[in-house]
Amino acid sequence: MIRINLRSKFIIFQLFELLIKINNIVKKYNPDVVHSHLTMMELVGAILTKFNNGSFKFIVTKHLDSSFLEGSRGKKVLIKGLLVDKFIIQTAQKTICISKRVKEYFIQKTRLPSSKFGLIYYGFDFENFKKNKNFLFTSEFKTLNKISKNNFKLCCVARHVKQKSLDFLLNSFSDYLKKNSKSNLILVGSGPETHYLKKLSKKLKITKSITWIKFSDNVRDIIEFSDVFVLTSEYEGLGLVLLEAMASNTAIIATKTSAIPEVIKNNYNGLLVEHLDKKDLIKKLDLIQDKKLNKIFCRNSKILLKSKFNLNLMVNKTYKFYNE
Repeated sequence: MIRINLRSKFIIFQLFELLIKINNIVKKYNPDVVHSHLTMMELVGAILTKFNNGSFKFIVTKHLDSSFLEGSRGKKVLIKGLLVDKFIIQTAQKTICISKRVKEYFIQKTRLPSSKFGLIYYGFDFENFKKNKNFLFTSEFKTLNKISKNNFKLCCVARHVKQKSLDFLLNSFSDYLKKNSKSNLILVGSGPETHYLKKLSKKLKITKSITWIKFSDNVRDIIEFSDVFVLTSEYEGLGLVLLEAMASNTAIIATKTSAIPEVIKNNYNGLLVEHLDKKDLIKKLDLIQDKKLNKIFCRNSKILLKSKFNLNLMVNKTYKFYNE
């Protein structure tokens, strides 16, 4: 494994060193395919392709938007950034996008032909997403066990970043508590906004109704402990955590933004809400407590996981791109 600190002042020198190391690996093993993920490694792969005169097939996978373009980092589209991303995609034989929305995004921003892009959804790995047999003995369970069994439990697993709109979730939950006092919100994750979110919960006077858990290996157990999984993101490339919630037999409410409707079909395997619409979210929290509806949603989630987000399907489609 080769590590690189993307925040280092000497990143140019680190990248140069990285290029030399990976180029030596390419020379030694003579691969048929080099497949890069995430912007910086995509750039490395594109440069290596030029160095080696296209001796291997270069494939990239786009998970969301590019750090060279606008989006997750709130940047404007810079000409130099656009040129770099176009260089990567033009150099690659194929650019795999993890959702239709991501594909549309890159076609729109780069103005490159749609034939340069392919679509392959995540394949969910059921075998490695299992419940922890010893969950009852974990610190997470001891924390969750303090919540009354009769309370309505909401859960959100997400990084504490602006993209996830967790302040909107806290404000909505605060209003929901006024009429539904026997409710708890379980927030799993951490990030640069953790301090701000905890400060906001104190301001809203809902601290006692919130359970904070840092990132955990027991995600399935925590989601299954809850009555509903809520994701309030402003945008998602796909939302892998939604697949985890679907596999956890838990009802789902998510925002109707970017690629989320490709995963959660409204009134089929969950409920969609308008982003930043508190009234809509509160209304859906009441609707989702219908047990018959929950069973239908959970059953349909399993059907969708097997038909659309199947691991073998992802592998076969990727292998097909390798051999085109």
